[in-house]
Amino acid sequence: MKALTNGGGRSMKKLLTFGAGALLVTALALPAFAEQPPVPDGPIKMELTKKPVMFDHGIHTAQQCVTCHPTMPQHFPPLEVNAEQRCVVCHHLVDGEEPASYLCSDCHAYDPKDKSSSSYFGIMHARKVQDGTTTCLQCHYEVIKTRPEKKQELTACVGSACHPKS
Repeated sequence: MKALTNGGGRSMKKLLTFGAGALLVTALALPAFAEQPPVPDGPIKMELTKKPVMFDHGIHTAQQCVTCHPTMPQHFPPLEVNAEQRCVVCHHLVDGEEPASYLCSDCHAYDPKDKSSSSYFGIMHARKVQDGTTTCLQCHYEVIKTRPEKKQELTACVGSACHPKS
């Protein structure tokens, strides 16, 4: 009778360990299935500049992650969600939390005189990575290293895709 009890105890322990492991895996995977806000179909107009800037999500969501992150590991959480949701997995978390709004200007107040790295101007125009964040020009300058014919379109102030001549 004692052997039966010990064997049953080991089976129960294995079952509980397996169940706890399955519960942990499920709990850790749930954020990957969280609903993300829809990506706008067309370009959005960013009004907080002297001349409005047009940002086309479609151009950016069509890129592979390695376009901007060439040293990323093979297992990278954003790869596990669809292309329209990849960027927001990393680029819109604030202190580990999802913000109420995804407008840059909600967190980066626009003041034409403020040129600090956390200002609206700074998050668009900084060329160096700061605190692991990505800016528009930081990525665009990397692209023109391999595609110099895109320099005017990607990095110029006037006559670029961001600041078209009016």
